[in-house]
Amino acid sequence: MTGTKKRRRRGRRRHRRNRRSLYLCLTVVVIAAVSIGAVQLFLGNYVKKQNDGTILNGVKIGTTDVSGMTKKEATKAVEKTLSGYGGVKVTFELESGGTFEATLAEMGLDAPDLKETVAQAAKYGYSGNAVSAYKTLKKAEKGKLRHTIPLKYAVSEKETGEILDTRSSELLAQPQNAYVTQQDGSVQVVKEKQGELPDHAKTIQALNNWLNEDWNGKNGTIRAAVKKTDPEITEKDLKGVTDLLGTYTTFYGSDGSGRAQNIETGASHIGGTLLAPGEELSANAAMEPYTYENGYAEAASYESNTVVQTMGGGICQVSTTLYNAILYAELEIVERYPHSMLVGYVEPSMDAAIADDVLDLVFKNNQKTPVYIESVLSGGNLTFNIYGKETRDPGRTLEFVSETTESKETEGKRFVATEDYIGYMGLQSAAHPEISAQLWKVVYENGVEVSRDVINYSTYVAAPETYGVGTVSDDPAATEKMNQAILTQDEAQIQAAIQEILYGVPAENTASGTGTPDGASAEAAGDAANATAANGAVPADGTQTAPAAQ
Repeated sequence: MTGTKKRRRRGRRRHRRNRRSLYLCLTVVVIAAVSIGAVQLFLGNYVKKQNDGTILNGVKIGTTDVSGMTKKEATKAVEKTLSGYGGVKVTFELESGGTFEATLAEMGLDAPDLKETVAQAAKYGYSGNAVSAYKTLKKAEKGKLRHTIPLKYAVSEKETGEILDTRSSELLAQPQNAYVTQQDGSVQVVKEKQGELPDHAKTIQALNNWLNEDWNGKNGTIRAAVKKTDPEITEKDLKGVTDLLGTYTTFYGSDGSGRAQNIETGASHIGGTLLAPGEELSANAAMEPYTYENGYAEAASYESNTVVQTMGGGICQVSTTLYNAILYAELEIVERYPHSMLVGYVEPSMDAAIADDVLDLVFKNNQKTPVYIESVLSGGNLTFNIYGKETRDPGRTLEFVSETTESKETEGKRFVATEDYIGYMGLQSAAHPEISAQLWKVVYENGVEVSRDVINYSTYVAAPETYGVGTVSDDPAATEKMNQAILTQDEAQIQAAIQEILYGVPAENTASGTGTPDGASAEAAGDAANATAANGAVPADGTQTAPAAQ
């Protein structure tokens, strides 16, 4: 046998041995795979049978133990835990100095991913690799499982933002608009100042990071980010404002009364306004809402040709003073109404009434450059100055003259029911004559009159001397009797009703006079509400009812 044949024979033997080894390995692998598959199938079926819809013992969501709970029960349990954290206080340290506090409840603490997190807890130990799941189940059965699923916390951006704004406002420098004023007889522009605002995005992000990374369930401290903010009006905006165009002053008396407070508040809302060319300003929109929160109080005003107490009573003196300053500045009057009855702080036809959304003073900047409105309160006087760029001839001057074209005095007395106790009778408003008036605009050039034009017509209704009569009583019959007496408008019958209700006997002589305790004069009452057109036209009888003019 040659060497070649021997080598071939040995090769064939090795090949047969290798093939048998391969078959053996494949057989082992197949058997192992089948065995593993069988085990996996067995364990998988076991795990599936154990899943009764409850969470495994030993599982927590955040700090809440949800062992043995359904998803619904777990959700309620976590929400209860969240509610318990509501009283946790967070101290905010402003970068610019100062601190303030807020609770997590106030900031709307929530778990935005709670539904998904509960679902994850419910699946734990019942999904994935069957062997691992089986081991987890057994561990849970023995009470040795300890597994926590993190809960993501977050606060409400809206609620937290509002807290950051309100509680930091007194601690941060507020932006100050550039403004125009007079110094030593010349018009000066005072430069604006930047202010500070809480940075909502950065601060809320820092708060959420702390809640999810470092919070131990107790009170804590967060650094509140601050950003610079520019004011609405800058020195650049006032570049073209160089001259005083018009000014007017009325006296109101800074006596601390509700009416004085309302005038001061209303003036502050209008002062500092910058109007671009062509822009309009509504005095009512600038001063409202007439609420305690916005700085107003109750005071006397006109309503249905009588004097009543309303929120913001007196603000018509603000609009009236502004109206006259506008006339001297020769800006365009878009809308103006007189009062229903005369006021004491200006002549007829020189007033401008405000009443909710019914009566308003609206004017337009008809200049080619901006105009700026300054309000000045000094010594009980209210002044409006209107600044801009003067384009009128230096020798041109204006005068506005009130002319009464018709006047008729009123007689008698009027009695109205009030929410005072029976026995009260007090002066509500003095008598007002019926007046028709017009306002003349007189133009002079170098002291010589060159034109005279009527710019408005105003009518003011008559109103008798008005007394308030108390009608309040614990006895409904007494109140009804008092109301019936008032309906007669007979002073003797009203006095008799008071005597009979209070003392049980009719009065023998009750028409000797009307008491005036706590009365309010019409001149001090404020503004009216019953005019219906810009030229002052109202029904001749003046009896229509309208919202109160302040």
